[in-house]
Amino acid sequence: MLFRPFVMVWTCLVVVCLMPLCAYSAHGPVKTVAHYSVSSMGLTIGDVTTTQRTSEEDGAARIAFETNTTVKASFLWMGYHQETIEKGTLQKGHLVSYSRKGRENGVTIDVVGRLEQSAFRFDVHDQGATRTVVIPRSSYDYTTMECPEARLDFSDRQQITLRILDVEKMAVVAREYHLVQNTRYSVGDKDLPCRVVDFSDQNKKARRWIAWDGSAVVMYRQDGTGGKSSYSVKAISVTKAM
Repeated sequence: MLFRPFVMVWTCLVVVCLMPLCAYSAHGPVKTVAHYSVSSMGLTIGDVTTTQRTSEEDGAARIAFETNTTVKASFLWMGYHQETIEKGTLQKGHLVSYSRKGRENGVTIDVVGRLEQSAFRFDVHDQGATRTVVIPRSSYDYTTMECPEARLDFSDRQQITLRILDVEKMAVVAREYHLVQNTRYSVGDKDLPCRVVDFSDQNKKARRWIAWDGSAVVMYRQDGTGGKSSYSVKAISVTKAM
């Protein structure tokens, strides 16, 4: 989704939302591709491309996603460079596999995770050594990859707190979601319905424009803060094809 100030850009989305596209059901194979522009302090500092493929496997929904992030920022007091590829698979709406690889300010990132029986296991590879982080499945309601805020029922309350497995942090956080409003958001020449949701936990705080379109959760924009920095991620285009 961290003051690696600008890595919050996408890992906060999903690794940053994130914070990819997320999906819950498939009506035949569908490929959804979204391109985003990343900015901070009025300057464009990077781009993100997410691709998700929805299908059915043994009668159950299966979603494979990939997020490519490139951020290059250079200011008087600091420089930042990130190039990462994040992949994952959801089955029946739940994350079952995950990986994040690349480099951040010259440091190699190599994380592989998978759901094994009653726990989600992360293997972190660092300079030839491997350490393992195990998160009991009973300790979290959703992962950041599942974007629950797009489909939460706010009908009788405006704020909901969930136990969320933050895959970038490899830890469970108590995340509060607050429905701001239902509105519309323009991407290119399209005016699209969405909901605006604020979310926060001990690591992240952001406002997200997000929608469930019947087959996928689509994030149109996210504005957030981290450390002393702020960022904005905005969709440039969203395309869908069978």
